Amino acid sequence: MTIHRNFFPAAFAAAVFLAHSGMAIAPLAAQEQEPPRTLVQGRGVELTTARCVICHDAQHITRAKLSREEWAFNVKNMIERGAPITPEEIPQIVDYLATYYSRDSAPPAESAAAEAPVAAAAEDPAQRLLTANACIACHAVDRRLVGPGFREIAQRYRGDSAASELLARKIRDGGAGAWGQVPMPPHPQLTAADLGLMVSWIMKQ
Repeated sequence: MTIHRNFFPAAFAAAVFLAHSGMAIAPLAAQEQEPPRTLVQGRGVELTTARCVICHDAQHITRAKLSREEWAFNVKNMIERGAPITPEEIPQIVDYLATYYSRDSAPPAESAAAEAPVAAAAEDPAQRLLTANACIACHAVDRRLVGPGFREIAQRYRGDSAASELLARKIRDGGAGAWGQVPMPPHPQLTAADLGLMVSWIMKQ
């Protein structure tokens, strides 16, 4: 179904409400391919992922094809709802979204090639779980994004015999305060096996 331009603000507001309330947005038509679960690699992807994939998953972006004006409205709406985006970051995020998820032009040809390293990394089962559950939106391996890097987490808990159970519980239940006041969303859908795989990978960093 095509979203008409005039109805976009109302449609977006409804999508944000559903995302924040934990309700599922209606699935795409059966004949359409599922939208990618991660953002296309390109200039601005790390900032966009860190700021926009806090309250909802990346598919809210990857399923969309919007104009630059609509993306600008989108970002403004996110800020009004509490997204931690500074004025200096707005042009970078809007540029990224309007370049790679535009209704008016095709993304740069190099973006397809840039996806190859991400696909290769996703062959690892633990990394695939971290990507699919948007963990990489807030955590890089070797530096802070929204939350601490995986290596920093591993260093803090190295030698702690209770670390695996503690980290698995944090991932499953979410929370805030251990690394700052930005909350980590819960992931109740993860199985004990999934949590064990993710924690084991993190502790090896």
